Amino acid sequence: MKKIIFTLLAVFILFSTSFAQFEANKSYAGPAVGLSFLGSTLSFGANYEYGMNMKDIGIDAPGLLGIGGIVRYWSYSEGFWSYTDLVIAAQGNYHIVLDNKKLDPYLGLIIGYDIGSFNWDGPYDNLFDISYGGFIFGASAGVRYWFSPQMAINARLGTGSNLGSTLDIGVDFKF
Repeated sequence: MKKIIFTLLAVFILFSTSFAQFEANKSYAGPAVGLSFLGSTLSFGANYEYGMNMKDIGIDAPGLLGIGGIVRYWSYSEGFWSYTDLVIAAQGNYHIVLDNKKLDPYLGLIIGYDIGSFNWDGPYDNLFDISYGGFIFGASAGVRYWFSPQMAINARLGTGSNLGSTLDIGVDFKF
């Protein structure tokens, strides 16, 4: 799997001639696959962002603002027990404008709701089924690499779940 991802990234970097970057008044959305720090399990999700100029919100500063949402789901089990987790959150990202238009670094904040459960399928199984969740607040940092005017690879390191952080990689589409 690592060799496939590396090969795809190398092909996109070597043969890409298009330049693009995060822009105001555009939408960005795409799927993401992540690695949870609990048991190294995969998480699955989606991202959405809408680009705005900082001046649109009354701030005279460089850079762009992206607002939108994220959804993440993961499940992990070992032996008699299992966890499941669903995060639904709003995100706000500050995008740093660079001369290199293929790179789009950003820093963000996340606020949302975490819904999870812990289940025990061993002896006395009814005693150990627990639901948890609540409001979450987190932070993230990421970068998009644009390999065409409408498509980018998005890598993000973030926190936000009650049980740990994730490292995500996905594909975002501009529309």
